[in-house]
Amino acid sequence: MAEKSKSILKDFFKTPGPGATQADSQVRLNKVQYNDLVESSLNLVDETAQSVASGTTFTGAFEATGGMKTGDVKVLAAGAGQLLTSADSGKTIIFGAAAATLIKLPEPELGMVFNFVTAVTATGDHEIQALTDGHGFLGGVSIVSTSVGESDAFAAAAAGTDDFITMSGTTKGGIAGSGLRIVAILDASAAKCWAVTGTLIGSGTLATPFAAS
Repeated sequence: MAEKSKSILKDFFKTPGPGATQADSQVRLNKVQYNDLVESSLNLVDETAQSVASGTTFTGAFEATGGMKTGDVKVLAAGAGQLLTSADSGKTIIFGAAAATLIKLPEPELGMVFNFVTAVTATGDHEIQALTDGHGFLGGVSIVSTSVGESDAFAAAAAGTDDFITMSGTTKGGIAGSGLRIVAILDASAAKCWAVTGTLIGSGTLATPFAAS
């Protein structure tokens, strides 16, 4: 399919001068130009930056050649009882306090995604919990030690029975710069709902951050 920019399409049109007649304002297109114009109406390249309204849904494939930036961030305060909602899906969730912080994921809906980043090294446990013990984690993470040349990798239980991720600030990761991506791969009607990937920064004798309640 042809792909044309707005400026190229504008060149297909005559720009009449003073005293021009209606005929002078008509488009002059050969067959190739006509085909380009028709096809480009479905595949137009806009040369200026465009914004997409919040809540816009794309039902087909699309390409963002310049990359995408959502800018949606949620910074967590210390403490328990914090609950993400479906409206937080797609956001970067930042552990912004060193003290113990517990956050619960919402009821999973297929395709939800949450990106967690540790901005301040944990002095108390930074915990991510599935909403219920029936919404288990799959996948795994690597933990890179602050000791040169030391690292390890840990997987969640294959049965999906792990519903806690704990970053301790030492052996289980949670040093500033740690990051996790959690994606809902099934909805709440099934176990093994969440897939986890990421790289944590830790120290000491490294240990798994996954556990069952």
